[in-house]
Amino acid sequence: GLGSLLSGKGLGKIPRMIFEQITGTRFPRNGAHSMDTISITSDEASRGCPYAYFHRKLSKKLIVKIPPGIKHGQSIRLAGMGKPGIAGGSPGDLYLKIRVKTPLLAKLKTLVSSPKGK
Repeated sequence: GLGSLLSGKGLGKIPRMIFEQITGTRFPRNGAHSMDTISITSDEASRGCPYAYFHRKLSKKLIVKIPPGIKHGQSIRLAGMGKPGIAGGSPGDLYLKIRVKTPLLAKLKTLVSSPKGK
């Protein structure tokens, strides 16, 4: 109906852009999601811990709670910490991908125990 047209939801992307150009009206749009990677030790991954993360785009320090048992490659979602929305739209989310650092001794053991020539 008229309500969805006025909110911009009833229009496709191209017609909405044309309508915005002609009328000067901006429809609310949600912000994009952001991605980053953080590195933690295997001990921190197994027991969980607070992690100090500096959000460069927002120039803000965040304390992220790392849940116990998190695995390498999993992500933590921080709602509303992504890119800002447009014209009153909601900000996107920030996804922090977990990289679990392998201790040097464990890497050496893997190298020594791996079969030669394969």
